[in-house]
Amino acid sequence: MPVPRALTRSFALLSLLALATVARAGTISIAWDAVPNATGYRVYYGTASRAYTQVADVGPATETTIQNLADCTTWYVAVKAYNSAGESQSFSDEVSGWPRPAITSATPAAAKQGDQVAVEIRGANFQSGASVEIDNPRVRLDSVSTVACDRIQMLMTIEPTAANVRPAAIGKFSLTVVQPDNVFGTRSNAFEVLVNPARFDINRSDETTTGRLDGKDTVWMARLFGGQEDGPLYDPDADFNGDGWVDGDDLAHVASNLGGCWNGTGWSPAACPTSLR
Repeated sequence: MPVPRALTRSFALLSLLALATVARAGTISIAWDAVPNATGYRVYYGTASRAYTQVADVGPATETTIQNLADCTTWYVAVKAYNSAGESQSFSDEVSGWPRPAITSATPAAAKQGDQVAVEIRGANFQSGASVEIDNPRVRLDSVSTVACDRIQMLMTIEPTAANVRPAAIGKFSLTVVQPDNVFGTRSNAFEVLVNPARFDINRSDETTTGRLDGKDTVWMARLFGGQEDGPLYDPDADFNGDGWVDGDDLAHVASNLGGCWNGTGWSPAACPTSLR
């Protein structure tokens, strides 16, 4: 009987078990081409090449997910076809690899626009040479290093780093770990970019009010209101949330802090000199 070819693989990870002392269990998902006259398939797998210790009969399906596999371990998988005459003598081509990388946390899980911050990713199945991606194009990953199969360290820079630069959009974003063989795992909402309140003081007409949010800042916002990126009115320094518009969301940041002075971390009326209260 012909043996199944074009065996492909993908990897995933089960949810964490309740007890931290219990090892996580990975899964391997595989698919293969159907074999003429086959009525079913058996999937063989183990931790040594061509020395399979376990087998799963999946019936007529041409794909399956193998569960309860140890993390950070290379697994080898092959398939045999069968029908009423028996099982094919030869295995399919063998595939091997770790379970799909899984992200459980990022620490810290948030930083402000303009920050450069060291972030540690925790999870499982991180191979040496793995890369990291974040779905915010204005967050730059300056360095990424796999220090253990459950830990990645990286240095992250969040724009802006200078005036007249559109800032990184605020919100929660996905992190993705990509193995050297392009198998990847993603965690949604893993890292949050926060607005940088120090940017709200945008009045450029009167240096005496620098460090204070007042009517001159709202007038400046009104002049720029409605500006879209690449348009004549757009000023990236007034696009506080980094969405490519100067609009009501940005004006609200100024309005909600109006009358405050900068205290080093935020806007507070108490930080203003007595003469300005």
